[in-house]
Amino acid sequence: MVKRRGRSVPPTSRSSSSEVTALARIDAQYKTARLIVKWLGIVFAIMAGGYALRPFAGERTIVSLAFSFLADVKFALAITLTGAAVAWAAAERMLRRRKTEQLQDRIIDLERRIDPNRTTSGLTKKGMTNPRDLQ
Repeated sequence: MVKRRGRSVPPTSRSSSSEVTALARIDAQYKTARLIVKWLGIVFAIMAGGYALRPFAGERTIVSLAFSFLADVKFALAITLTGAAVAWAAAERMLRRRKTEQLQDRIIDLERRIDPNRTTSGLTKKGMTNPRDLQ
């Protein structure tokens, strides 16, 4: 089978098995070369970054001060976003419970009309578990 554009195509009657083997070998060599070039590029980038930062090692420079400032800003931003998320979640919870309580009478009326013999689930008007169920 010869791979063409991501799918296997059976060899034609004109191609011999040696041609198919040669194409497969060339394809494997190409893939190997691509992989080697990719990883050499990654290693080179890491080494170049290390060599670029080596002069700053152990020194208090503008760059280290900037990194320190950015770390402080990121920490403050993370704390602020956490507080905002907690406040948003608490507000959403309060609004959801309020809406559930507003719709509760309508739901009870519909349930009685559809199935008068239906038993209650025992939830409170806010949709919370009945306190008697927690004992």
